Amino acid sequence: MYRDGTKTEIKMIFDQYLISRNYQHQNDESRNLELFKNLLQPHFLFNSLNNLYALSLRQSDQTPGAIAGLSNLLEKVVTYSRKDLISLGEELALVEDYIALERFWLGEHSFLMDFQVKGDITNVSIPPLAIYTLIENAFKHGIRKCHEKGWITIHLVVKKDKVLLKIRNSIENCEYSADGVTPVHTGLGIEAVRKLLDGSFRKSYYLEARPIGNVYAVDLIIGRTAA
Repeated sequence: MYRDGTKTEIKMIFDQYLISRNYQHQNDESRNLELFKNLLQPHFLFNSLNNLYALSLRQSDQTPGAIAGLSNLLEKVVTYSRKDLISLGEELALVEDYIALERFWLGEHSFLMDFQVKGDITNVSIPPLAIYTLIENAFKHGIRKCHEKGWITIHLVVKKDKVLLKIRNSIENCEYSADGVTPVHTGLGIEAVRKLLDGSFRKSYYLEARPIGNVYAVDLIIGRTAA
């Protein structure tokens, strides 16, 4: 059974998520909130709640930190999703919080990561959750299916008038779809990001996602400010 305090805190996290989902229906003028259900993927939330449950059963000392981390991530996602643009620094901080939780759930040595940011990220604005969603997809469709043999590369470069993002993740030795070739991938997250970028940058961006052999590749190029 849950300890009373843990049960209450987990319920509060879940309620916060539901409130944020309902809020989108109360504000038709907010394009980001209309896409919120695609941007914060329920699989991560419910998987996190299950992990919290397991920690609480063991009465683990890690439970409070895990609850705080998930609550902090959800608070940021809800706050940012109400904005048209956020700073690139805020987006990257959100990504780092998310990766920290994935490391917590999956284990520090369950996957390899190369995460590099180059260039001046100050005074750069992007649609909220765009980069976050692409990275979450890489974990959902790659790392989480690779049975502790996965790797992910995230390279972000800021130039004078462009932001370039390259994401590569392993799909070798992962769970595959019925055809035995292509990893299961619905494409909902990619499509949600396209809609966000369409709204802020119109035609001033490039986004491509595709498998290349045993690697899934995502390339994104966007303008420095909204069009």
